[in-house]
This record gives sequence, structure tokens and C-alpha cells, in this order.
Amino acid sequence: MRSLNLLHYPSQARQQKVFHRWWSSLAGLLLGGALAWGWLQWQDLQTTGLQQEQKRLQANLAARTQQAKEAAHRQTQSRMHAQQLAHLKLVGQQQQAWLSLHDSLQTEARLSGLRLERLQVESEKIELHGSGMPVDRVNQAQRRLSDQLEFPLTLTSITATGHEGVSFVLQAMWPFGRAV
Repeated sequence: MRSLNLLHYPSQARQQKVFHRWWSSLAGLLLGGALAWGWLQWQDLQTTGLQQEQKRLQANLAARTQQAKEAAHRQTQSRMHAQQLAHLKLVGQQQQAWLSLHDSLQTEARLSGLRLERLQVESEKIELHGSGMPVDRVNQAQRRLSDQLEFPLTLTSITATGHEGVSFVLQAMWPFGRAV
């Protein structure tokens, strides 16, 4: 029997080698497949984690963008309110100046007998047209008004109208800029 074993040994060795190769290949294939499946699972977990992180970061970005828009809107509103407040303050100052001017003109007209005909503001200049009796009353009225007001009135024109009456124009720079 020994001789039979010797005769069959090379073919048996070959069979064992083929079986070993087949078994090793199958084991390598299974092990490689298991490793690839594990690596894919790990990659899937990493991808899922990264996607969640991306969603969180995008939500943070959207929230911060919205906050920045709201802050810019509030800042714009605040600037607009400050401008409106400054404008209203200027209007109040001008209104107060007009009231003071009106009261002074009405008082002076009653005291001196001058007749006021027109009051206008153009290009930051105030102009008062009127008429009265003697020239000295016009000069006195001009001095008194200049003393009462925050700005001096200058007699720029005086014209005789007959019967010792005169027509006059008083001018001054309006201290509050253009009329609002």
C-alpha cells in the first residue's frame, strides 16, 4: 500500500493545494467582504455624522444671517428715527422762532402804528414789507425788533408814498437755515 500512496501522493498533494487555494481564496473573499462591509458601515456612520453637523452649521448660519438682517434693520430704523427726531427738533426751533417773530411784529405794529404787508423767507433770508407814517418810526421799529429777535433786521429799502408816509423793506438772515 505504500506504493499506492507514493503513486497517489503527487496528485493528492495537488488536490490538497487546490483545496487549500480554494479554501484560502474563499476565506480571503469572506474576510475582504466583511472588512469592506465594515468599512462601508463606518463610512456611512461618518457621512451621517457629517451630514448632521452640516445641517446644524447651516441652521446656525441661517439664524445668524437672520439676526444680522434684523440688526441691520434695527440700525436703519434707529438712524431713521434719529434723523426724524433731529428734523422735528429743527421744526420746533423754527416754529418757536416764527412765533417769536410774529409776536414781536404784532406788538411793534400796535406800538408804532406800522402796517405790515408781507413776510417771506427765501434762500435763508427773511424779508418784511410794510408801510408807516414817518421815517423815524420805521427806524425806531427796526431797532426795537432787532433788539427783541435773535437776528438783526436791516433796513434795505425805504420809499416815500406821499402824505409823509413811507414803504419799507427790512431784511435779515434767517438763523435756522431754510424754512421747513
